[in-house]
Amino acid sequence: MDTHTWLAAVLTVAKMNEQVRDNIDFLKENIALEAAVELTISGGVVTKTKAYHTITVEGGIGAGADQLDTCEGGSEGDILILKATTTGGADTVTIADGVGADAFILEGGVNFAMDHVDDRIMFIHNGTEWVELSRSNNS
Repeated sequence: MDTHTWLAAVLTVAKMNEQVRDNIDFLKENIALEAAVELTISGGVVTKTKAYHTITVEGGIGAGADQLDTCEGGSEGDILILKATTTGGADTVTIADGVGADAFILEGGVNFAMDHVDDRIMFIHNGTEWVELSRSNNS
């Protein structure tokens, strides 16, 4: 079997292909190269399962506005992108600044109301909390 040098290690083609596949799988799970996964707020909290999520108010669509305080399941370096599920003030999701463990740390300490399906907010986890990288308010 052919071998290749990858940094200090000598790998067979099969082993290198396996490592490349593992890296691609990791990127798909952690940088959300796939469709957003829906999370529903429960008591102000959601738990991250992927990097890209739609956020639905507690009680589901039509239940009224809700506030998201915390996103559990993050570790240092994780990226999180959130988007609104619906357009319209009735189901507005407000991302709150600095509430609880795994809190969101927002630019200027200003809460972000997501009331349009094209609204987005992006975070990176610093090991303790989610720090805002950018937001897009399209309403």
